[in-house]
Amino acid sequence: MYKETGKEKMIRFSIISAIAAVTLYLFVSQYTPTNEVVVVQPEKIQVKQLAVVLQEFNIQHHSPVLAMVKEHENQPMLIIYKVDIENNYRFETQYAVNLEDAPTDIKRDEVSDGVWLKTDNTWTYYDSQLRQAKRQEQHINKEEPTFSVNINEVDSERYELQIHNEDGTVLKKELDKEPITVVLLSEQKDLWFVLFEKDTILLVP
Repeated sequence: MYKETGKEKMIRFSIISAIAAVTLYLFVSQYTPTNEVVVVQPEKIQVKQLAVVLQEFNIQHHSPVLAMVKEHENQPMLIIYKVDIENNYRFETQYAVNLEDAPTDIKRDEVSDGVWLKTDNTWTYYDSQLRQAKRQEQHINKEEPTFSVNINEVDSERYELQIHNEDGTVLKKELDKEPITVVLLSEQKDLWFVLFEKDTILLVP
């Protein structure tokens, strides 16, 4: 009968001990709660596109000017554009500033070339170069539009936009997306800026 040597016995015990240690580790690891690191992504700011005309197109001013809130790199931005009508209605950025929060409304000033933004029921004034400045809210232009807008859903992929004033229907246009805002850019009522959820277009009668 073979008799195990002391060295072989030591090796055998070492192997058994190693297997037992690994088995115990796996068992403990399986039933021991771990502290998982949960990465919370910052909530994306929902930016509603807003626009207001600061200078309408007329005989003295051949390029309308408007202020617009839009999303840029997942952040709200306030921009002043000049529309170069003679250059294929090119939108030229005059001034732009990033906003900390997404506003819910936009108004022009009744006297200056500045613009007002409403955020959390608070109005903030930006001058003609989009610098914040102190100003009394009584200067917010409260003038009501001289036109009305009707949006009719033709089907699931088409909408009919109708613009009316006291003289009747000014514009009727079928669109493939639902508009959210319409802004008049011309005193002659022949240039309209239409805002969708993400896009914009210019319309003429």
